[in-house]
Amino acid sequence: MDNHISGGFFFGTVVMGRRVQLVLPREITPALTGLPRREGLFVGRGEDVTRIVGQLERSPVVTIVGMPGVGKTALAVEAAWRAWKDEGRFPGGVLYIELHGYDARARVSTEQALVQLLQALAVPPEHMPRGIQELTRLYRSVLGAYTEEGRRLLVVVDDTSGEEQAAPLLPTDGYHAALVVSRQKLVLGEARTVLRPLDTDASVELLRKVLGPENDRVDGDRVSAERIVDLCGHLPLALWISAALLADIEEKPLAVFASELAEAHRRLDKLSRGERTVRAAFDLSYQRLETHEARIFRLLAVNPGPDISTETIDRLATYPSGGVTVPAALVPLALESLARAHLIEVTRWGRWGFHDLVRLYAEERAAADAREELARSEAWLGAYYLETAAAASRVLNDVFATGEDGGPLFRFMGTERDGIRWLDDEYANLLAATVRAQADGSTELSAMLPVALRGYLRLRRVLPQWTALLERAVSAADSLGDLELTGMALDLLGLALQEEGQLEKAVVAARDAVECFQTSRQELQEAVALCHLGTALARMGRHGEAVTILRRAVDRLQRSGGASRAHALKDLAEVMLRLGRFEEAERLSEEAASLFWQPLGDEISAAEALLCQGSALLGLGQPQMALVYLLQAHEHFGTHENLAGLAATLNACGRAAWSLGRQDEAAGILRTAAEYAEEAGDGDLRTEIVDHLIVIYTSLGRAEEAAGLSTAATRGTPTLPPPDGGGRWWRRLGRSFRRR
Repeated sequence: MDNHISGGFFFGTVVMGRRVQLVLPREITPALTGLPRREGLFVGRGEDVTRIVGQLERSPVVTIVGMPGVGKTALAVEAAWRAWKDEGRFPGGVLYIELHGYDARARVSTEQALVQLLQALAVPPEHMPRGIQELTRLYRSVLGAYTEEGRRLLVVVDDTSGEEQAAPLLPTDGYHAALVVSRQKLVLGEARTVLRPLDTDASVELLRKVLGPENDRVDGDRVSAERIVDLCGHLPLALWISAALLADIEEKPLAVFASELAEAHRRLDKLSRGERTVRAAFDLSYQRLETHEARIFRLLAVNPGPDISTETIDRLATYPSGGVTVPAALVPLALESLARAHLIEVTRWGRWGFHDLVRLYAEERAAADAREELARSEAWLGAYYLETAAAASRVLNDVFATGEDGGPLFRFMGTERDGIRWLDDEYANLLAATVRAQADGSTELSAMLPVALRGYLRLRRVLPQWTALLERAVSAADSLGDLELTGMALDLLGLALQEEGQLEKAVVAARDAVECFQTSRQELQEAVALCHLGTALARMGRHGEAVTILRRAVDRLQRSGGASRAHALKDLAEVMLRLGRFEEAERLSEEAASLFWQPLGDEISAAEALLCQGSALLGLGQPQMALVYLLQAHEHFGTHENLAGLAATLNACGRAAWSLGRQDEAAGILRTAAEYAEEAGDGDLRTEIVDHLIVIYTSLGRAEEAAGLSTAATRGTPTLPPPDGGGRWWRRLGRSFRRR
């Protein structure tokens, strides 16, 4: 016996042993599909929508993946509406189903999903077979009938936990299309979109739209609005909750709400309104993790910096800190699994980081699930960073070594250049570890980590960033009663103060460091501190004292041949240049440049030495030879985008070109030098360069250009040398040579 409905199609599916004839509905309407309504709050994804709609025309399966709360469903719904209603690409309609793949209580099984889709396709309940295989056959037969009628369908599968859950629901005939949404990275078809948080403008616009057109708080306080979106990590879910909370209490200023969000330990509590909470969204992903994956996730939160290397997390995970020890072979697999789930991000291969809100969640989980493990892991990580940093920077720290009673726990395995690369990679973590150690009152780490980094901080010119940290390091070392460590912290503090221009304080710190080393009988370190004292005095214009002290330092560092001697030679050369003693300056700077380049690879210091050497040769009346070294300095400064160094070097190059009779070329070089000096914020150097440009323009008869130049505090019109290579004028060079 056949069930028959007039005017229908015969499906090839056998249902309960009978052939069933069904009439297709004229159109699947929104009431049948359940496609969520279009949100008027959709912002910032216009390019994504256009791309996805185009992909649906070419690809049978398009996937949208991303972290919890990033707006995947909103994007899928908007793309479906545009493809279906706006552009008419799917005359058959849209099927929409939400699988709740991450919620164990609401999860839709494959069988339930097929039944729901068949119901939406108007298959009567009495003809619904039992079992996944029979349901799948009927589902595909119905889709095939739509294909024969030319009524193309779009199937939207939302919130799937993976390929296995979604695959049975996807069209297989290549005619219909599917849009699949998941937190998990999927391999279903070739068209994939990985959704990122919104940019600043779109985030602010979302706040504005949720608050409504009558509310002017966003336009009235853009600064606070941008602070709110930053604290929300530009995550659409967090932004919607924030705006809704602000809409609930219209009197609350944005600045007050931003201050509340700024309290990191309360931020996830604050980002909650009714059933919509950021924490709950993350919970669903965390609860699906394997035990070892959950531990890796918590351990990642132990790191204070922006990201962590696979090597570091591998050592941390296999360290017996009271939790579940993860076998080394599982660590990279767990990291990749967390990245697929969008709980962590690959900042670059081999390094892993968090979205800001996920980090807060991971810290909560670490504190809640394994508090004792957390404390031990933090202590271990601090020790690892300290000793590995000291080992990695050994080529830069010829006066510092770690490890007693058997040597260091962690040895850096690699070349000297590998060590510097490791420090470059880990610098932000080392800075953050120092800040945390000082905030937590970890005295030894507070004092020792900055000292271990002394050579690197000078190599990368980041000393001014550390002034406050170094002041606390001095205090910590003093509280330990370690005179040598106190001296080293004081010496480093003096260098940082010099870079900040606080020369009086720098001299005091350097003298105190010398005294500490004298008392503790550390002759090599005393010589280094003397060198730094000499440079501070030179910057104050006390050149006679500086020369005496620097000569003593150079002599004492004769045997070291390392970074300290290189700096001492360069510093003495610069003082000699200021004093017009060009032959000595040229000899000293040449030796310094060779030491900086091999084996240190310190291009900036090498460039400074080359600049000094070239300037000394200018003073000796050898502009052509000077240009050889000046151009090398220019190349090194340019590699590191050191604007002040480029300005000083081009200033000298311009003068050399003038001395060689190339006046127009000199003017062009000096114009560029002035631009660099202005961008670098070196007003004195820019003033001097412009002064010389005025002289050149005047001598070339370009009076209008000369008159058009302005200087901020002209020191008097300089006298350029005649274009014959004459050397007497170059004795004035010391006036302009300055520390970059």
